[in-house]
Amino acid sequence: MLDLVKGETERIDSRFLEPACGSGNFLVRILQRKLAAVELKFGKSDFERRQYALLALMCTYGIELLEDNIAECRANMLEVLANYLRLGESDELYRAASYVLSQNLVHGDALKMRTNDDQPITFAEWGYLGEGEVPAA
Repeated sequence: MLDLVKGETERIDSRFLEPACGSGNFLVRILQRKLAAVELKFGKSDFERRQYALLALMCTYGIELLEDNIAECRANMLEVLANYLRLGESDELYRAASYVLSQNLVHGDALKMRTNDDQPITFAEWGYLGEGEVPAA
C-alpha cells in the first residue's frame, strides 16, 4: 500500500493521517521510511538528523477508537524514533517526541471527528523553523 505513495512517504515533511491507526502498523512504516530519508539527507549532521527526525514524527497523525490501541501506537512510534536516535527517556528530544505523539495520535472516533470525551478532533500543524525551533501552528 505504501508503495502507491512512495514519493510522499520519503518526503520528511509530508503529512499522513491514519483515521483508524490501531497499534500503528501503517504509521510505524511511514515513520521508518521518513527516517531513512532523514538518514540519507542529514545523516552526517547529528543536529540536523535529530531535528528532521522529530519533524518526520510531527508529520504523522492518527485517530483510534480503542484506548489500548492508541497507547500502543504512541509507544510503537516513540520506540522507532528513540531507537533511530538512540534516545533515553531522560533526553529532552524523547520528551518532546512523547508530547508530539500525545497531540498527534488521538483517542477518538474518526467517523464523528470527536475525541473520546466528545470534543472536536483538531490537530496542530507543526513546522521546522531551523536552529532547533519547532512551534505548533
